[in-house]
Amino acid sequence: MRRTTFTLFTLSLITVPLTADAEYRYLCTSVPGACEYSPADVPKLLADVCYYPSSNATRVKGTAPCPLGSKAFTVIYGEIVDPQTGDVAAYAPLDDACAAGLCLDFVPHGSPQPYTICCENGGPCWPGGGCGGVLYWCHDGVCNEDGTVSCFDAESV
Repeated sequence: MRRTTFTLFTLSLITVPLTADAEYRYLCTSVPGACEYSPADVPKLLADVCYYPSSNATRVKGTAPCPLGSKAFTVIYGEIVDPQTGDVAAYAPLDDACAAGLCLDFVPHGSPQPYTICCENGGPCWPGGGCGGVLYWCHDGVCNEDGTVSCFDAESV
């Protein structure tokens, strides 16, 4: 009787589906430029996707293998932008620059816009991700004449 119980228990473990993160690598950390940098409050998707490098497209995978010319990955943050085609917008959420203490007190300024900023340790912040520092999300930033970004804390008003 004990052996039968063990066998049934073993069979039940075999049929338990694997989680998405156990099967495929994460798209945003595996393919540079496949995911859009975003603030931390983006939706969680937790889905397997097929990534098409020739067009930088991402689509929900489903149960079948990915088509030729694409590769399977997992997306943690994202949303389905077209339910008909299964197109997915994949996001790479960043920590808030103000929460990291990188924002200036709010002062009125022209042309505020959100930025992905790369900040050097104790130094300036630059737009985009092309430096050796840490990436943050700036909700209210202004690009300065020297190419750096000043990020303002709109909540300090």
